[in-house]
Amino acid sequence: MKYRNKDIQTILFDVDNTLYDARCGVEDEMSRRINTLVSERLGISEEEAVRQRREFLPVYGTSLRWLQVCHGLTDVDAYMDIVHPVDLSPYLPETPELRLMLESLPCRLEILTNGPEFHARRVLSRLGVNDLFPHMYSLEWLGYKGKPYTEAYEKVLYHLGQGADSILFLDDKEVNLEAFARLGGECILVGSDKGSGKFPWIRDILNLKEMLPACCGEPEEAIG
Repeated sequence: MKYRNKDIQTILFDVDNTLYDARCGVEDEMSRRINTLVSERLGISEEEAVRQRREFLPVYGTSLRWLQVCHGLTDVDAYMDIVHPVDLSPYLPETPELRLMLESLPCRLEILTNGPEFHARRVLSRLGVNDLFPHMYSLEWLGYKGKPYTEAYEKVLYHLGQGADSILFLDDKEVNLEAFARLGGECILVGSDKGSGKFPWIRDILNLKEMLPACCGEPEEAIG
């Protein structure tokens, strides 16, 4: 798929399954923890918890939001502590090549994640790029109403002081990209799944530089 770069000033990155390979096990471990929590809270089997999460996640963006809206969950801090593993070293290898790639991009770099900041910082620290993102738009910054809600993106755009058309957003979920694209933003899908073909796609975040050889310069074509 051809992608023609525009005047991109900021690149907005998701964290989980975007800045690292989804097959590493972080998501599997978090999903396991969430399924157990949902099963115990709702008094259902873990198989039914999996089914319900799969049904409602596209609607609410996060399992947390679904539990808040539909099941009255109020202890957000306890939820966050339970579902996010403290030690990420069994899952995430150090990736110095990621830092080199990010440092080579002559654009403003920002994070937009549906995870809490403490988890995102753990991931970024493990990957060796935490200092490249002094600020981030985390789930708590968004008031626990994150992607793909339009309000989340509008809040980020207002804080950045930019229009969506000057921002490139990378995420592993097409539904999140679709919401940003409706505001006029540029998007790239990251991961093993090419999705519907609506968006340029890269299998690995390290392929970003190939997709955008002149990130903030003259428009160029690249193949995803």
